[in-house]
Amino acid sequence: MRYPLLRWLAALACLGLFSFSQTSAAPNSAQPNKPDFNGAWTLDLSASNSLDLLMTRIGASFIERKYAAWTKLTAALHQTEDALKIAARGPGFALDETLYLDGHNYPGNLQLLGATALNTRTAWSKDYQQLVESHQIKTKQGKDGQLIIKRYLMNDGKTLVAVYSLQLSTEPNKTSAQQIWRKQVKV
Repeated sequence: MRYPLLRWLAALACLGLFSFSQTSAAPNSAQPNKPDFNGAWTLDLSASNSLDLLMTRIGASFIERKYAAWTKLTAALHQTEDALKIAARGPGFALDETLYLDGHNYPGNLQLLGATALNTRTAWSKDYQQLVESHQIKTKQGKDGQLIIKRYLMNDGKTLVAVYSLQLSTEPNKTSAQQIWRKQVKV
C-alpha cells in the first residue's frame, strides 16, 4: 500500500504544482509572454482547497485522502521552451516528471490522485498565461474521465496556483479544487 500511496502523492505534487529543480528569478528570454515557473515552491495547505472530494470521486482510499490533506510538499520546476521538469518531494516520496509543452498527447501509466492517467497533453492557453495539463484517466472503479490541471502565476510570480477539474464520463457534475504554492526565497 505504501508504494502506490507514494506514487500518488508524487503525481499530486507534479500535477498540482510541481517540482523542484533549479531556481531562477530571471524571465526566460525565449518566452517573454509566458509565465516563468522556474524555482523552488512550497505547498501552502492553509490557503489551498481540500482535494478530498475530488479524490473521493476518483476512488482514492481514506488513507490516501488524509495523507494528501496533511502532507507538506515542495517542488522544484525547471522550464524551457519545450518542457517543464518537475521534481516534487514530501515525507516518504519523490516524483520526477517532464511535461512536454508541444500540445501533443503522450501515453502513460501515471498514478494520479488515485486514478491512472492513460494519456497526457500539456499546452499553453491561447493567451499564454496558463499552462493546461489534460489527463485522460481511469478510476479504480473503472470509470473513464478527464482531469485538467491549470497552472498560473500571481503576486508578481511569487504564487503559483494549480486548479484541478475532474469530469467523469458517467457523472454530470464537475469537481474542482485549487492548490496554492509559494515561491521559496533564496537565502
